[in-house]
Amino acid sequence: MIEQWKKHAVHALAASALGAVASLAAAQDAAQAKVIDAASLLRETEAAVRLAGGLTVRTNRASLREDEPLMLRIELPRAGYLNIVNIDAAGVPTVLFPNRVQADNRVAAGTFTLPGPGMGFEIRASAPFGQTTVAAFLTQEKVDLFATGETTRNAAGAVLGTFARLSMIGRDLIDAFATKSLAIVPTAAAPSASAGPVAAPAAPMIAGMTTVLTCAKTGPCGEAVAGTGAGPVASAGAGARSPLLRIIGALAPGILLEAESATTSKDLPGRRISEKGLLLTKASEGFVPQLYEDAASYCTIAYGHLIRRAPCTSADRRKYGRRITEPAGGTLLAADMARAERAVAKLVKVPLTDGQHAALCDFTYNVGSGNLQRSTLLKVVNSREHARVPTQLRRWSHAGGVEYRGLKTRREREIVLFFEGVPVPKVIEKDPDDGVLDIRAGEAGR
Repeated sequence: MIEQWKKHAVHALAASALGAVASLAAAQDAAQAKVIDAASLLRETEAAVRLAGGLTVRTNRASLREDEPLMLRIELPRAGYLNIVNIDAAGVPTVLFPNRVQADNRVAAGTFTLPGPGMGFEIRASAPFGQTTVAAFLTQEKVDLFATGETTRNAAGAVLGTFARLSMIGRDLIDAFATKSLAIVPTAAAPSASAGPVAAPAAPMIAGMTTVLTCAKTGPCGEAVAGTGAGPVASAGAGARSPLLRIIGALAPGILLEAESATTSKDLPGRRISEKGLLLTKASEGFVPQLYEDAASYCTIAYGHLIRRAPCTSADRRKYGRRITEPAGGTLLAADMARAERAVAKLVKVPLTDGQHAALCDFTYNVGSGNLQRSTLLKVVNSREHARVPTQLRRWSHAGGVEYRGLKTRREREIVLFFEGVPVPKVIEKDPDDGVLDIRAGEAGR
């Protein structure tokens, strides 16, 4: 039995499959909603893999012509429950493992291959052509994305297809386990040398991701076809912006869109955000290696680094070149984050743990120092009412009157980081200030 299958890359999807969308407003129709959902899924997948890390995923080929077979090889450092998800060039997410042929996804440490011996199917490249992503997730707890997936069944209820489509429940599970990784605090060494070091708690999930280019049997096959050379805006036409980048821009404002103020001025000292906090910001912002223009036509690059409040110029293109490396993007982010760090240092009047500080810096980077300064969240933190922090963070889930899954996920991860190493308080009593907030309007705009 041969299963026709495809694969895709996080940033190139928006270019090769979805790049000619006119505006975010068109998302009201069903077709555009699917486009936005596909781009959102790719960002979520990349974010989950970035937060979890720890897995190496390889393919037998970097590019495949139609009908050529593909093999996956995953190096598993420990035993656990393995799930493998493919997102094709049209944004369709398929659970490749477990599947109907092999429903048991408990695996041992070592090299795992798909298809494996005795599975009775092959994976071959087919349309839609372009870049495809494969992500693997290994959990300690039993997670079965095939069982929670969407499948075709006969009248008796038996599954007909080999694979399942990833469901919203599956997406939520991946997000939840990635978020759990932020709660892990390495255990300090034992007090006596004779006792030896105490092992750090195992991460609830580790993950990895790879991409492959699929092409038709004849004709060109390379960056010019898939749009990988210039990233999300390739193949979209001059000045066009992809749905992926429109979603990034739609979540404005952030601290970079504010004028330098007394709160964020460079003469203020700022405590540096922890590595885990910076990782959260990277995962939430997403990395784009080349210049692009966001939803407001502002020239941007890397982790949402704002170059100018205007379209990109030829001078910008000469300065940044065709693309920048991720370390270079990380350097830009660190400099940008310094403004959020200074704002938190100025506005918060009580001592903060590393996790609390990191969560507030990420929040401020996302919504701006003005919104932090006017927020009930800041009052709650300064009065040490930590039991109210989860409710106050969860209020900030809308942008432009629309609730965004990405904002909700970001807030949940900030909550986990704020309470790093301790249980998140249960919300028992109704908070008197619990109305939904829009990050564009802030609390003053209610």
